[in-house]
Amino acid sequence: MTTLTGIQIEGNLIALDLTIDIVSGNFKGQLPENFGLSGSQKLEDEIAFAWGEAKDLWNIFQRRLSRDDTDTATSVTREYWAVPLFKLLGYNPIYQPKAEIVDEQTFAISHRVEEGENQAPIHIIGCRTTLEKRPPSGTPRLSAHALMQEYLNRTEHLWGIVTNGLRWRLLRDCSLMTRLTYIEFDLEQILNGENFAEFGIFYRLFHRTRLPQGIEDTDECLLEFYHQETLQQGGRVRDRLRDGVERAIVRLGTGFLQHQQNQQIRQFIEEEQLTAKEFYRLLLFLIYRLLFLMVDVLCCRVGTIPHCV
Repeated sequence: MTTLTGIQIEGNLIALDLTIDIVSGNFKGQLPENFGLSGSQKLEDEIAFAWGEAKDLWNIFQRRLSRDDTDTATSVTREYWAVPLFKLLGYNPIYQPKAEIVDEQTFAISHRVEEGENQAPIHIIGCRTTLEKRPPSGTPRLSAHALMQEYLNRTEHLWGIVTNGLRWRLLRDCSLMTRLTYIEFDLEQILNGENFAEFGIFYRLFHRTRLPQGIEDTDECLLEFYHQETLQQGGRVRDRLRDGVERAIVRLGTGFLQHQQNQQIRQFIEEEQLTAKEFYRLLLFLIYRLLFLMVDVLCCRVGTIPHCV
């Protein structure tokens, strides 16, 4: 698998392997008509066009940013980069001048994907502010990521986007999670590194047609389909893993006991210094150590480390 340098997946929102199916085009929601294109238009051509436009917008944004002396560069980030890029992806971002109050808490979410209070939320901050840190001014009261996550957890909205222009994250309602959970694209790295392939994945996951049209179809949107498919894949993997661990215990245990250099192990068992239960636990510990080692090696190859399954 090609290393994904500009994509980071935390949690189990979408499986990394699922991105391969998505890019192949032979997966649900990846036909041209699913992106609002006509039958004569090719999705690959549309992505290539968006890539060229995005690079032009990025260059303009960089020039504007070099002349901006504000602490956060919020206005420049929104006006010259984030909002125009959203429009390239089929959005019509609507600015929200007033903070929304939910459960007596204020949520200063900057935009909606389009006109309408039931539209999915977008929160755009300045590129000189990180997504995880609370602003020094104390306003808003939470970091951008935490603000969007809490908003999703407290409302009927299922998916949202948060970005500082450099990093773009898809978030989902996950009130039961204790760790950060998101799909992130580092567009700064992708654009500066001329990584068209990863921009193509970004386009296929962040396009307006991936998100719900409103509150009513949140469970039916494509992002939710991909998420549920990931959960089902995880269930199938766990079932196969359990069967594989059982076979590994039998084979390793038999091999250790039969090997000619393991007389001491056989002696410990005969003298009841090592019980069958203890031997089983040692085998299980060894197998899971090997599994974790292989997962770490795989994650290093694909460029991401999962923190929760």
